[in-house]
Amino acid sequence: MNGKVAFIAGAALGYVLGTRAGREQYEKIKSGARSALDHPVVKDKVAQAESAITDVVREQGAKVTDQVANMVKEKFTGSSSRPSGGSDEASNGPSSAWDTPQR
Repeated sequence: MNGKVAFIAGAALGYVLGTRAGREQYEKIKSGARSALDHPVVKDKVAQAESAITDVVREQGAKVTDQVANMVKEKFTGSSSRPSGGSDEASNGPSSAWDTPQR
């Protein structure tokens, strides 16, 4: 479904940007898009997506913030607030530009 919506939106945008029909065609497309967005099924799907995104942000937001804060602290102070528990450098995922030595 997402692919179809993206394709239709891209096709409409391409048509608007590439057409010589001008403002009249733009207004027709805009009114069609507006009426599609006002459809109850579309409104329901948008509400579901907003709810899902909100839930993910609530669950992951604090975790991401803590990870970023720890990384910045580690890079500036040289210390790590990660729990020590036998994890080695290779298991921390790909290295960042911050991990490369400066020459």
